[in-house]
Amino acid sequence: MVDRYLFYRNSTWSLGKMASNLLHATFINFLAAVFLVPMANAGPAGAVNLIKAGAYETSKVCSNCHAHLFNQFEQSMHAKAFANPVFQNQLYDVLLPQVTGDPDATHRAGSCLACHSPTTFLTQGQHLPARNTLGESPPGVTCDFCHTTIGYLGLAPGNANYIPSPGPIKYGPLKFASDWHREYSPFQRKSEACAVCHEATNGQGVPMHTTYSEWKTSYWSRNGIECQHCHMSATGRLIAGSPVFESGTVAAGTLISPPAREQVFSHRFPGANAQSQLQGAVKLQVQSFPAEVKPGHTIFIGVELDNSEAGHSMPTGAIELRLAWLDVRLRMRGSEREWQLKAKPISPTRWDVAGMNPTDAALLGTAIADGSRLYRAIVVDTAGQQTLNNWEAVEKVFDNRLKAGEVRREMFRFTLPIDASGSLEAEVTLRYLRYPPGFVTRLGIAPADSVLMARASRIIEIAD
Repeated sequence: MVDRYLFYRNSTWSLGKMASNLLHATFINFLAAVFLVPMANAGPAGAVNLIKAGAYETSKVCSNCHAHLFNQFEQSMHAKAFANPVFQNQLYDVLLPQVTGDPDATHRAGSCLACHSPTTFLTQGQHLPARNTLGESPPGVTCDFCHTTIGYLGLAPGNANYIPSPGPIKYGPLKFASDWHREYSPFQRKSEACAVCHEATNGQGVPMHTTYSEWKTSYWSRNGIECQHCHMSATGRLIAGSPVFESGTVAAGTLISPPAREQVFSHRFPGANAQSQLQGAVKLQVQSFPAEVKPGHTIFIGVELDNSEAGHSMPTGAIELRLAWLDVRLRMRGSEREWQLKAKPISPTRWDVAGMNPTDAALLGTAIADGSRLYRAIVVDTAGQQTLNNWEAVEKVFDNRLKAGEVRREMFRFTLPIDASGSLEAEVTLRYLRYPPGFVTRLGIAPADSVLMARASRIIEIAD
């Protein structure tokens, strides 16, 4: 968060890339792009504002003609990117007190707005507004910001290295023969348009948001499936390997007659906040061995987790916060007897089993049973301690998240009681949390509800 600059401080200048990214830019925009790089490199004293206040329309203005898309957008996390209480509390209550008295660090804290409220960042001197002056929170990621972004600087997108081009021309993914304010931009159809903010490295060079690079190495990337094909489709995911889009008109008004479109991009942008996006994203299968189970003998429960549907790791996003866990239980049918099967640590650091690290009790609380298999990434600070503040991370020491396209198999063992009889039901659940309970407790806000991503079960007969 703290090091999301508008442009990379040490980006490699690429005239060829610049030329391709600036096809739709005016001469003024080109000059701004050229001169912003050395100014950004100059530090706080050289950070100047080249975009005037009022250069961007509010999203409410767009609703006059695009009511349907606006209503979708208003419910999205893009619209709430600044108002999000987790973001605000971590920024104002944790980060700012740490950097008080350091002008350079305070300025870089303001650069969090480059992704969480980009129009504020671009038009208000790149300064973070004081919390007691917020009133109505600054806007999040607005319609006008996205539809006037024309590319990115450098060799790859990330760390808010977008090229802004505010003005009357709005760039979109649909080809129009003519339109009073729209120009077709292939960039709007590419994952790179998302990656400018959904790929980020902190000031210590630790990749903290890696959704784009996870997708880049996936099967979907190699086969032309972009972020928009899932996150701007009608269903929020692929159906039989292909996107299904909404249809209809993108605008309505008394003085306009836009054509009906077979492909209309949804503006709900479902992600980590949407249960519909998470439920069923990973598939589970359960097997048991041996085929004949006897009292007093050992049974093995195999679980297969299939992440071939998602185009990125699961979980993804803010790697220091997101986590998922696998809970495996055996129940004797017809009785109240139940046993939780404990996962064995595969990594020597033991970050992959709940309750096996000193921070787990405080962070996970009782939401995740000890012995559950955890899927998460761990970053540490200069003292080698786990941190949930991404600006403090100096190294990623663990990451066992399910990779895009990965099918992973887990094995659990259990010795049946000598008096076991009848049949057993093996039940496996995979759950997801946006952030651990202990994290939001420190911030003084309500914990996130866990989401049941997948459930599978199997009946096992016990031989006499």
